[in-house]
Amino acid sequence: MSRITSKSWLIIMAVALIAAVVFFYGDRGPSSSKSPVSGFGYSGAGIPENYYFSMNAADIDSPIELVRFATSIKPDTSSLDIPMRAAYYQWYLKNRGFNASFAYSDNFRNQGIEHVWLLVKNQQGESMYVDPSSDRMKADSICPTTPEYKRYQETYKDINELSRSTGGVEKYAWWNTNDGKKLYENSVLLLKKEQL
Repeated sequence: MSRITSKSWLIIMAVALIAAVVFFYGDRGPSSSKSPVSGFGYSGAGIPENYYFSMNAADIDSPIELVRFATSIKPDTSSLDIPMRAAYYQWYLKNRGFNASFAYSDNFRNQGIEHVWLLVKNQQGESMYVDPSSDRMKADSICPTTPEYKRYQETYKDINELSRSTGGVEKYAWWNTNDGKKLYENSVLLLKKEQL
């Protein structure tokens, strides 16, 4: 039986280290567009692939349930700016079964300011509005009922349409912020746990 030399040990250790890196990180490198959560990478547009996914559904026809969900996630968005808040809320609500789209105005309250909020419809076609930035916009509640929320120029069904039409992905990319990355990854992990 032959003895393993120190040079052989060095080669074995180098191969083991490379194998460990490949095993744990796959093809994710510093310039890769893969998400740290397996199976959830980024599209060419900078939006996570599989951005929308179904989690445990809420009672989507209950206004009370909508208000409960909208209020419960408000602390998650405290570090996000207004467009990112709207994108996060729409993602969160849509993933829980709500029919949530974006309402957009480039002249909100006739003041020449751009604003985006959510239009949520139930199965009967009734609409409610959700303004994730109600505190910053001085709205009467997170589900405002004032007339300015009924006046919008466009609606967009998803983040792809919104970002293409109103200023690009980076404006809405909550998932690229430090807090947003954690929120996205935790939701993906929760989804995977639900699927077990």
